[in-house]
Amino acid sequence: MSNKMSSFDPDGADMVLACEWLAKQFLAPPDDEQVRSIRSLRGQIALREIGASLNQQQAADTICQIMNADSSETVAETLQRRHVALFEGMFRQRCVLPYASVWDGTDRLGGPAVTRVKCLMRDLDIHLDSTCTEMPDHLGICLAVLAEALRQQREDVAATLLSDMRGWVPRFSEALIRADGTNYYGNLARLLMPLLDRIGEGLCSETGREQDNARDYERAGYEQ
Repeated sequence: MSNKMSSFDPDGADMVLACEWLAKQFLAPPDDEQVRSIRSLRGQIALREIGASLNQQQAADTICQIMNADSSETVAETLQRRHVALFEGMFRQRCVLPYASVWDGTDRLGGPAVTRVKCLMRDLDIHLDSTCTEMPDHLGICLAVLAEALRQQREDVAATLLSDMRGWVPRFSEALIRADGTNYYGNLARLLMPLLDRIGEGLCSETGREQDNARDYERAGYEQ
C-alpha cells in the first residue's frame, strides 16, 4: 500500500487498503514523510473514516491528535523509540512480540504458525521481499497476506488466515493496549479485531451469495 492515505470507502477494496496500512505500521514505525502524510487533511479524513467504519472513532481521533502533537520529525522519532521498546525490546516481559507463535499457544518464536503462513503465501504465489528480516507469522506480514488474498479474491485463503488470526490477535491486542494505553500503538491495536470482524462479515456475505446462486441454478435445472 502506498504510504499516502487516500479517501476511504468502507466496503470491498478499501478493507484491503486498511489491512495494508496497518501492516506497515506494525512492520516499521512511520518515518517523517509518512507522519506528514497521515497528519495531512486528506490523511486525517481517511483515518477517521476508517475509524468510523470500524466503530472506533475515538481510536482514530486519538491517532490523529498524536500525529499533530509536535513536529513531524519529533513525532517520527518518538514512534521509532516506542516501536523498538514494544516490539523489539531485549526484555520479553516488557515488550509485546507481534508474532502468532507467541500468542497461539505455542509460546515460542518460529512455531507452526510460520509454516502455516508460508503455505498460504505459496497458494497466493507471493513471497517475502529479500530485504524483509521478519518471520512470516509477524502480524504485519499476516495482515499483508490477508490483504493480498482479498485482492486476488481468494476467499478460501482469506478465510483460513482470518480464522488463524482470530485465534491469537485478540490476546496480542489486549496485551498491546495494556502496554501502550492510549498511545499510538495502543490505538492501532483497537482497530485490529474490528477490522478482522468486518472482513469476516464480508466473507460470510460472499459465501451466502454464492450459496443463493447455487440454489437458484438448482431450481432452474429442476424447472427445465
